[in-house]
Amino acid sequence: MADGETILVTGATGFIGAWIVESLYLQGSRDVRAGIRSWSRAARLARFPVDIVVCDVTDEDQLKRAMTGVSCVIHCAKGSADVTVEGTRNALDVAMRLGVSRFVHLSTAEVYGEVEGQIDEKSPLVRTGNPYNEAKVAAEEYCWQYCAKGLPVTVIRPSIVYGPFSTTWTIDLARNLLSGRWRTLGSQADGICNLVYVTDLVSGILLAARHPDAVGEAFNLNGPELLTWNEYFRRFNTALRCEALPATGSGRAKLRSALMNPVRSSVKLMLAHFKEPIKYLSERNRNVRQLLKGFETAIKATPRPDDLRLYGRKANYSCAKAQQMLSYRPSVPVEVGLEMSVAWLRQVGLTDWCQKTWGR
Repeated sequence: MADGETILVTGATGFIGAWIVESLYLQGSRDVRAGIRSWSRAARLARFPVDIVVCDVTDEDQLKRAMTGVSCVIHCAKGSADVTVEGTRNALDVAMRLGVSRFVHLSTAEVYGEVEGQIDEKSPLVRTGNPYNEAKVAAEEYCWQYCAKGLPVTVIRPSIVYGPFSTTWTIDLARNLLSGRWRTLGSQADGICNLVYVTDLVSGILLAARHPDAVGEAFNLNGPELLTWNEYFRRFNTALRCEALPATGSGRAKLRSALMNPVRSSVKLMLAHFKEPIKYLSERNRNVRQLLKGFETAIKATPRPDDLRLYGRKANYSCAKAQQMLSYRPSVPVEVGLEMSVAWLRQVGLTDWCQKTWGR
């Protein structure tokens, strides 16, 4: 990826894709093309004078138009299994036919499955039956197939990415902490939380996109610190200036998670069949509205069994290869990353919303 070459970022309205587009522009790259699925989510990107194009990766014609004249594709688009798997295959196929000189695919450390210990890029990809894992493994398999055919592919496997605009590991967790219902989870959350701040991840992706020896390689990208999930919860809670987190024993955390599963299923079923009547009652009855809000908060603040398996996993995704080959140097410690994340949450009004909702 040389100066003056056009870079297409697919999935550019997503958390990481948008960060890449913004970072490229702010670093002086004027030939940045942001591929989006829908204009309804383009407001964040529209702050910058970058080329925004409609690029649904399941639509081959849109891909061809978006990729014409492009030298490098950074593929961040994901979604349903069709979008993640077939969309990746489509993007690879069009990139090969148009002679793209570098294709960087954003995968995930979840492709390694639920194994523990020190995990590097030589570790096998493992299908677990989890839809996200299955789709990402299948997408990577397409990447290596096209790489074998001659397309210059590089694969990035990030760990837990947090920071401004992160839904799961920043916004949702902040809401749970501010609700006062989140807890530490004993040994159920003593696994390793492999946090990487989003700007560190973006720097690693761009290093891989520019390095000639990165073709045909996969890279784990992790942050500078390893801590447990319980410690992440505590540190985030402190950064939000909340009262100390209560502790839940391991057995109780597991029991609560199991008991909440049928509640989730029941609520999902009710909304599927009675959404309009429930909405009608909620809008007209304060007690019903408060009851539903209480159910929603309790459900969101109770980890799923899959979450507990992640929180308990003692796996370290080594980024030694990226450090050696790409000179990747993650530089944002967790304390600083959380400070910046909380400052952003306050700026967008999430902490004020939580205070009005729960009185915190």
